[in-house]
Amino acid sequence: MKTWKLITIGTIIGFVLGVIVAIPFIPIQMVRTSYIECAPATPQTAVTNELFADNHKKVAKPMDEEDWKAFDIRWAHAPENIRGLARLIAGGGVPEAVALEEIGAAALSRGYPAPELDFERNGQAVTYLSTLLQEAVLSYNLEATRTLLAAGADPDVYNSEVLFLAVEQRTRGAPNIMLFPDYDEMLPFLRLYLEAGADVNARRYGLPKTPLDHAHIMSNLGAILLLLEFGADPWLRPVYLDGYRPYSIMKSLAFSSLNGATAEIMFRIARAKHLPQGSDTAEREVLKELEDVVEMIEGGTGPQARHDAWRMDQLLYVMGYALERREEFDALRKRLPAFDYQADGGWYLAEDEVHSRYDAPLSTPDGGSEIWGP
Repeated sequence: MKTWKLITIGTIIGFVLGVIVAIPFIPIQMVRTSYIECAPATPQTAVTNELFADNHKKVAKPMDEEDWKAFDIRWAHAPENIRGLARLIAGGGVPEAVALEEIGAAALSRGYPAPELDFERNGQAVTYLSTLLQEAVLSYNLEATRTLLAAGADPDVYNSEVLFLAVEQRTRGAPNIMLFPDYDEMLPFLRLYLEAGADVNARRYGLPKTPLDHAHIMSNLGAILLLLEFGADPWLRPVYLDGYRPYSIMKSLAFSSLNGATAEIMFRIARAKHLPQGSDTAEREVLKELEDVVEMIEGGTGPQARHDAWRMDQLLYVMGYALERREEFDALRKRLPAFDYQADGGWYLAEDEVHSRYDAPLSTPDGGSEIWGP
């Protein structure tokens, strides 16, 4: 079992690195392991996001001709007053509260068909619906979102699609490739939907993917922590049409926790104090996955083994408290290789960060430099 894991992770990492070189505009992610750990970056060769920093501006992006063509497809079958309202929002405008009151909450919430955009997902036909809240998030229009919600627009329409859009849209001007991508600009949108009562465990298009699943796939640490704060269930195991039941997010993270960034995500989840209790079976499965990782590094003496031990020690510490299983997790900590807290440790992110700095190496460093504990 241990040998299989090491070979699989190495194979997947090699495959993903090849994809990143060929297609530089996709998020860094892997099957069951959402983060990659590459060769160390040296000061001489590390490519950074520093050039992007000065261009990072949270300003409205003007709609160009192609944007308006896509807009017309989305809203071709909506009533004229709704289409006009959507056009105002897409252009960065904020509707008047009086006008929204006249239209009414039901019409503001409704999903309007766009047959040209219907599609198929997992062998199931999906009808595309356009909503005003979706238009607001697509245009990064936070004030319009706030106004629509105050007027009664329902964020749960169309299986809470606005939650998924807010999870997947990055901050404007952010680099395309980051170990922990920047989604900060969308977090206020997400919080507004959740405060308005959106279903935190909604299924996208009615299929087995929750907002938390999507945040995990997109490496969106800020959204993961926010969704957990509002009650998202990381222990869910949805059933697919063919009967397949994937790992829960917690088991998936534990399975891949030898990877530094994955361990950091799991550490931050447990440390945030919003991790709900799972069933005894589910928690023991996570404990077993972490035990397998400890066995992989147990007895190691080199720099990598010591750094892995530093990381796992902190992860096991916070998990023991979060799941109220301190004795079991402390027993695993005692099996870790000896390490020096200051010399051998380091997270990628500082305590108050949820995404990589823009001047961080694009190629993942061997280990983080942020020395801070639970």
